[in-house]
Amino acid sequence: MVKKLFVPAEGVSNIELFYDLIFVHCIGVITSLVSHGQGGFPDLGTWAIYLFSFVVVLQVWFFTTLLVNRYGERSIVDGSCMFVNMFLLYFLANGIRVDWQDMHVVFNGAWALVLANLVVHWVVKLLRYDNLDEDDRKIMRWNIATLAVQLAIVVVAVFLPTVPSAVVSWVALLFGGAAWRQPKVYAAKPSRFSHISERCSLLTIIAFGEAVVSIAFYTTQTSSLVYPVFVFVLVVGLFLIYIFEHDNMIDHHARTDGMAYMTITSWMVMVIGTLTVALEYMPMPEVAFMPKNLLLVGCLVAYLLTSFMLGRYRKPEFHNTGLYIAGRLGACAFIVLAAVATGFDPLVTLICDTAAVYFALGHEWLLYRRRSRDLCFGHSLDYTDEDE
Repeated sequence: MVKKLFVPAEGVSNIELFYDLIFVHCIGVITSLVSHGQGGFPDLGTWAIYLFSFVVVLQVWFFTTLLVNRYGERSIVDGSCMFVNMFLLYFLANGIRVDWQDMHVVFNGAWALVLANLVVHWVVKLLRYDNLDEDDRKIMRWNIATLAVQLAIVVVAVFLPTVPSAVVSWVALLFGGAAWRQPKVYAAKPSRFSHISERCSLLTIIAFGEAVVSIAFYTTQTSSLVYPVFVFVLVVGLFLIYIFEHDNMIDHHARTDGMAYMTITSWMVMVIGTLTVALEYMPMPEVAFMPKNLLLVGCLVAYLLTSFMLGRYRKPEFHNTGLYIAGRLGACAFIVLAAVATGFDPLVTLICDTAAVYFALGHEWLLYRRRSRDLCFGHSLDYTDEDE
């Protein structure tokens, strides 16, 4: 293979944006596993398949984003590998079924091909360039080894009967998750964090988009507009919290490996997907009353706390303060207490949840505005002193 100099691309390419759209389909298929509610609240087996499928898809996104962030160059190789994985993810999504015994060969086969494509992509990067330092090569070899071992485990799962295949598939999933980090090497080579933050925001927006699309369910299942209105307003409020923090307070040029940021974002996407399911359950009388309300409350609290965790990536002047922490924890406490006080009445709980979300948004906006004014005032004083 002809060696050449590696020159990283700047920003997120249109091919990356196009590639991320496949996750709209994947997230929609995954949430459909548990969103219908026929026969009551889904059993633990169904939730296990839901969790497993979600993490598999997010791992694929994680390893692709990591590769493109550090070694992407908008080459034909990059574009071709992402297009191939887009095609393979269609088949992986087709294998996401509650009847795992009938589809595990399809799912694991597609998963194995996706991993093989990622291995090829990483290997090409390792062999193609002659200006990579030893830290870069360590990162590449680490990820190639991780993906190769995970691929081998998944291939074994393809040829096993249903129950052993499920066990081995979980082993492959856990191995991929446990091998995400190699702290010393990654710390020595900071990521292009502006690229990571943009990719993470796109994935989160995709998850919110899937939630908004699912709200259409309410217009056909309820005779009143009260549920659809409050569900839409609630989802918009959660979206505004994320966008407000991302656009105004996140330090998009932070020097970090970005691994924790991508991990937190992946968890947030799972929370948003599960929240979407919980909102779909609310008008369904056939779904058990207490579980669906607990699921909604748990998802809202998890979302607000997960968003709070991203505060470690804020600009120094907007780091978490005591007032901000108190406001966010107060909103979480209100969601829990309101649900208990109202007896988990679906409509009243939804109204209280919406009020808590907008309280968190408004409280954060006021703190941001005050801090921004203080900073502007401080800068003006500095300017006056220097001018004098």
